[in-house]
Amino acid sequence: MTNPIKPLLFLFLGINILVLLGKEKLAAVGVRFEVLTVANILLFLFTLIGLMLQIKAASNKNPNAIVRAVMAGMGIKLIGFATALLIYIYFAGKEKSTLSVYVSLGLYFVYTWIEVRLFLKQNAKKNAQS
Repeated sequence: MTNPIKPLLFLFLGINILVLLGKEKLAAVGVRFEVLTVANILLFLFTLIGLMLQIKAASNKNPNAIVRAVMAGMGIKLIGFATALLIYIYFAGKEKSTLSVYVSLGLYFVYTWIEVRLFLKQNAKKNAQS
């Protein structure tokens, strides 16, 4: 089994570096780097929690445990991200950046894809038998 945290950490750091290095260019097109940074931090934490739940459930003999873990991980990420979005929209008021929200949604899909890929790599089997 490989360490699933390393690729996730590299993605997190890579996105943060890109956002910080390109914050002037992002501001020029109307994207707020603060929104992307907070979205990146939240998505990293939610993805890490979900991935750890799934890896722990994979060792359980009950096949329903893995389904519950996947659903819980996706629920945590979806509800947490939606809550953060609503809080941002409420407090930003008329100064909200819609483009920042769309870029953050793109990050949501990237983190979800990475979570699925890392979990499948952790539990790769040649066939469906134990």
